[in-house]
Amino acid sequence: MAGYGQQQRGLEKLSHIGRYFNTLELLLSHPGGLALSEISDQTQVPMATAHRILSALRERGYVCQNEHDHYRLTLMIPSMGVNYITETGFAGIMQPLLDDLSTETGEHVRLAAVAEDHLTWVLQATKNTKGLQYRRALDEKIIPHTTAAGKAWLATMRDERAMRILAAWDIENTRDYAGPNARVSIRDIFDDIALIRKEGHAVVREEGEVGVCVVAVAVFDPSRPDNSTPVATLSIAGPIARMREETLGAHIERLKRSAIKVGEHWSLWTALTSSPA
Repeated sequence: MAGYGQQQRGLEKLSHIGRYFNTLELLLSHPGGLALSEISDQTQVPMATAHRILSALRERGYVCQNEHDHYRLTLMIPSMGVNYITETGFAGIMQPLLDDLSTETGEHVRLAAVAEDHLTWVLQATKNTKGLQYRRALDEKIIPHTTAAGKAWLATMRDERAMRILAAWDIENTRDYAGPNARVSIRDIFDDIALIRKEGHAVVREEGEVGVCVVAVAVFDPSRPDNSTPVATLSIAGPIARMREETLGAHIERLKRSAIKVGEHWSLWTALTSSPA
């Protein structure tokens, strides 16, 4: 019985901590801030609990209130991420590779890191000399089934795990929060995944947003014993009018070559950060 009680307390503690992370992640996706009632509703916790969580986060400097009494993140968490990427040498090693690919293609290049069941944008590059530019913020959440990065990542895993990740999203109503060509059935998504596994790259046209085409590949660390698990995805995005078949093929070849280099440099970065100072 004592063991059962300890287990229950552990689950309760985990649930309590999870509420803090849910609140932070919600505010991260709403940079303009949210009212207390909205936070309570979207995190599915009582108003009093939501207020207690936000008060604790305010005391630590992670959250502030604006003139409309909306809660929003301060720059503390983003700055922590930037500092980590900079101090570990990650940006210094990877950014030149992204810059080179962006210069070659003239389009927007992004690198997303794999962390368990999530993808997170970490670096980007834009060296556009072709007029209209496509740019997105790095703090946006990656939707796995509407982005090229997400689909390239899903294609590297077993169907069972991919299904578990997709279950967290309202697939049938995808077009309410994505582009006009977004897939709204599991069957269509897995048809796309099968094609990606065959071709070695993902292409999405107006699935994430109107007027945008993105191509992505998975990045593997060659030093890992089982390099079937990717460490990241690398993608090129641009206006759909410019990302046509005649240019897309060349972009894909450049993307795949760059992904190999990024994987090799990832291995180097891992070795450097894991070695004693």
